[in-house]
Amino acid sequence: MNNLYKIIGFFCCTFIFLCTHAQRREDSNLNRDSVLYKKSWAAGARLKSDGFSLAAEFTKSKRYKRSILIQTQFSYFLHPKQTKQPSRYGGSGLFGDGFKPFVYGKQNTLFTLYLGAGQKFLVAEKGKRHGVQIFLQYAGGITLGLLKPYYVKVIPKPLTTADIEDLVDVTYEEGVDNSFLDYDRIVGGSGFGKGWKLKAQPGLHLEVGMQFDFGKNDSFLKALEVGIASDFYYKKVPVMVDKNKIIYPSVYAGFMLGKRKEK
Repeated sequence: MNNLYKIIGFFCCTFIFLCTHAQRREDSNLNRDSVLYKKSWAAGARLKSDGFSLAAEFTKSKRYKRSILIQTQFSYFLHPKQTKQPSRYGGSGLFGDGFKPFVYGKQNTLFTLYLGAGQKFLVAEKGKRHGVQIFLQYAGGITLGLLKPYYVKVIPKPLTTADIEDLVDVTYEEGVDNSFLDYDRIVGGSGFGKGWKLKAQPGLHLEVGMQFDFGKNDSFLKALEVGIASDFYYKKVPVMVDKNKIIYPSVYAGFMLGKRKEK
């Protein structure tokens, strides 16, 4: 975690410096072949240090090197403390094959929906035929955390041995001893289809990043992006039974495809 914060600090300092430099040069040194693209849209995927997401963005420009940025994302969160482990009964024995891996101590699966706005700056133009166009961007907005209860299959008390028909699906209930945390009674995960009673927890999302556009056709956007992001909640998000936080920083890398329009 300390290394993650160092990366975030370095990235923020670099971003501030490049943004300041970009604004000073905004109206100077334009390529004579430059075209002002009024609008653009793109969609893609991100791999994050705490999960992955599907993303889309829309930009609108009034100046060549600066655009208004609108973003939306749908993300799947992986808690840094969660570890998936195979069922002890998956290969052979009393219960036979087919029991799913499970995460011990996980009480909810977290999805997030994010909608936000910011700005995008062009800091390096590509050549007329080749090269990479580099953008800096920042954005922030509202994130909605969606919590889906996590279930495991257990041998119910007071049984000491059981058949498949005796197994029950349970989720975490505070103050209730239902074998959810009894490791010796857990047979496996219940599967993704179990427990679709979602609870919402709102928060804020902030991110800064860089985008490297290497599309050969200027109207076609094909870009790699890297950056840092963080979600802020008003209370701890109950993903695990313990060791939860209100702030979850991450680093990300992604790939975007899209189009630009002059009008």
